[in-house]
Amino acid sequence: MKHLSLVLLLALPTFLISQEVKTAKDFEVEIGPAYPVVDAKIKEYFHHNNEILSIKVGGVITVQKFNANALEQTTRKEIPIKKNLPRGFVHEEFVQNRGKVFQFYNVWDKPNETEQIFVHEITFASMQVENNRLVSKIKGKVQSTMGKDKIDIYQSFDYSKYLMVYRRHPKVKSDKVNKDVIGMTVLDENMKPIWEKEITMPYTEKNMDNLGYTIDSKGNAYLLARVRTENKEKHLELLKYNNSGTPKITRIEAQGKKFPHGITLEEGKNGAIYCAGFYGEGRSSNGVYVSIIDNNGVITNEQFHDIPLEIINQNVRKGKQDRNAKKEGTKKEVGIHELDLDHIVVNDDGSFLIVGEVYYVTKTSTTQARGAVNNHTGMNRRKTTYVYNYQDMFMAKLTADGKVAWMKKMAKRQKYTKSTYGGGFGFHGITTSFKRNGPDLSYIHMTTGDNHYLLYLDNIKNLDLPLDKYPAVHSSGKGGFLTAYKINDASGDVSKLSLFDLRDVKGIPVYQFNTGRIIQPSDKEILLEVYKKKKQDILLRINLN
Repeated sequence: MKHLSLVLLLALPTFLISQEVKTAKDFEVEIGPAYPVVDAKIKEYFHHNNEILSIKVGGVITVQKFNANALEQTTRKEIPIKKNLPRGFVHEEFVQNRGKVFQFYNVWDKPNETEQIFVHEITFASMQVENNRLVSKIKGKVQSTMGKDKIDIYQSFDYSKYLMVYRRHPKVKSDKVNKDVIGMTVLDENMKPIWEKEITMPYTEKNMDNLGYTIDSKGNAYLLARVRTENKEKHLELLKYNNSGTPKITRIEAQGKKFPHGITLEEGKNGAIYCAGFYGEGRSSNGVYVSIIDNNGVITNEQFHDIPLEIINQNVRKGKQDRNAKKEGTKKEVGIHELDLDHIVVNDDGSFLIVGEVYYVTKTSTTQARGAVNNHTGMNRRKTTYVYNYQDMFMAKLTADGKVAWMKKMAKRQKYTKSTYGGGFGFHGITTSFKRNGPDLSYIHMTTGDNHYLLYLDNIKNLDLPLDKYPAVHSSGKGGFLTAYKINDASGDVSKLSLFDLRDVKGIPVYQFNTGRIIQPSDKEILLEVYKKKKQDILLRINLN
């Protein structure tokens, strides 16, 4: 990053100096009538026309339909899993296309050692499981390319094509020898297969990291990989697959940059592929990388944008600010520590957003002596504590030609703590974890066209937080204020909205908040399902002005 000049500082949005804060009195919050709670581990929400559909998977599949205007449940159906689905049903993913919701699930055929991927549809009209069918049958065990469940699903820009991806368990447990085998199935909008194949990667695991996937509206599948050559130099490769022939490979040098926290790709309008991520050194993200690959595989608008020091130092303790400035003065790289790439959003006009969050896990182990019990000497035990940290959010908007329209860092500090006990030695350190913990933590990004919203739970002490102060922590399960940063899409101007206190929503305390339970039926409102005790749920509406 580079110091901003005085002229540029004078032109910066006022958010770098102060920010507007709106509180609950500025918003209309409506509460719908209560209805019986559904206990389920998986709860997903979908919107179509004026209706909300909730699908909850537990001992049964519960389908609820709500009137989005009245905030009331109109229909509820329970679908017994044992009667309607194969034995061994394990949920994978939901995909919505207009008035249909497709549920993918897996069934392991143990006698034949075969993985089976099924899909069925649940429509807003019928609220029943319909058109259950086998999508893929794979001999042997597989896992998703992201390391969870069995499959991942990606969609094209126009939602006409979908890509299902899995990774075979390696036959040889040696990165020097094994080449990944990736299964790809391209589906139409009704989840009917167009083509499928298994592909052996061109390099060993030691020399190749698969970073991201996408699909275009013509049914071409794309894989982005980081490749290491024999002399240890690194570059990116974009591999384009279809139903015949070998992949078309586009080599992306990216100036040899490192991407410690992710780089991925997404299809845009007219089939262009957007490649974007955070580059940096060590565990810090120093800047934003972007390139656009056209239909002929030609790289256009490859650009590197350092994150300015003034943004990096926002809401950082004074000592850290001074150290960053000193490093910057000696030409050393300075970045946002542990900034993860979450997703990129491509707009109709070709502009796009990069959205990320600071996320990391600290692990501390200590040995504790147990006292003597019943004349027996107690044994030592090891206590291991994991702290899952969800901190600042970052957004950057880039124009269709890859230039920076604006960059913003929004302060946030959340954590979830859990401990385990066992034997062993003490340890202190930092690690990373794919699985995120604390269902009420992190954030959700929503857009209304003119504005973006980052919604999350915050500590009330941060309501009027100055830009030179470190935020107070919000701990998982400790109530909190539903808060939003509102970012204007055109200017990047930021305001902070304190929507309500979970302990007092128009006099009612609410529970079981989860960002995944937030729904956006229109540009003017968001809905949220919460628990209100006495085995009842309610829908809340927040009208955004």
